[in-house]
Amino acid sequence: MAETNQLLINYYKKEEMKKVKKMMEEKLEVGEILKSVNMEWISKEEVLNILGEDYEPVINESKIANKDKSENVLNTPSVTHNTPMEIARKYKKYFEEYNQNRKEICKNKNISNGTFQKYLRLNYLIPELQEFVNNKRLGINPAEHISFLDEKNQFKIAEIIQNYNYEITYSIAKKIKKDFRKSKKLGENYILSKEKLESYKNEKSLKIIFTQEEIAKYFNDIPNKEIKEYIINILENTEDV
Repeated sequence: MAETNQLLINYYKKEEMKKVKKMMEEKLEVGEILKSVNMEWISKEEVLNILGEDYEPVINESKIANKDKSENVLNTPSVTHNTPMEIARKYKKYFEEYNQNRKEICKNKNISNGTFQKYLRLNYLIPELQEFVNNKRLGINPAEHISFLDEKNQFKIAEIIQNYNYEITYSIAKKIKKDFRKSKKLGENYILSKEKLESYKNEKSLKIIFTQEEIAKYFNDIPNKEIKEYIINILENTEDV
């Protein structure tokens, strides 16, 4: 009987793990994922372990806009709509008023940290890209990553969007930021081009999910963000793979 019960527990746990992985693919926010799983079969720690430290949800822009709109209607009845940049400037004002204390801002203004970060970063975009965000030619999620680039590369992106009606997706923007930071760290000059964007677009990626038990067994004490480098290092130093 005990063995049967354990099999059932393992079965339901695996089902909840599958649910978490599916929601990860949909890029749901962590809070939504935690609310959706059955904590009778899987713990909060196990869910967070599956997500990993580098998990980046994609915010639902329409949901945020509607929420902000409702809040605005209550506070200032004459205002019926906020553009993304109006929200960004408002969040920047909060940032200055609260002496850059994000925790207090999010608590007092009832804003999630992820949402606050995304809109705040829009203030670091050049005016041309800010306009593209407002007219939805550049999404808020990819715009956040683009905001980390220097002015020269931001102008290059604006030029490519304008001349080729090019869509900068979330995954492409993430790769751009990663390579830009890597080049900067190495003291190299990162120059963006349409050809480079196409190479990002055509890149293939492989996603592998490890269970908590596998992580504990094979990657004990290795930070999640370093596991990939650890595996690649082993492969590169192994002759027969």
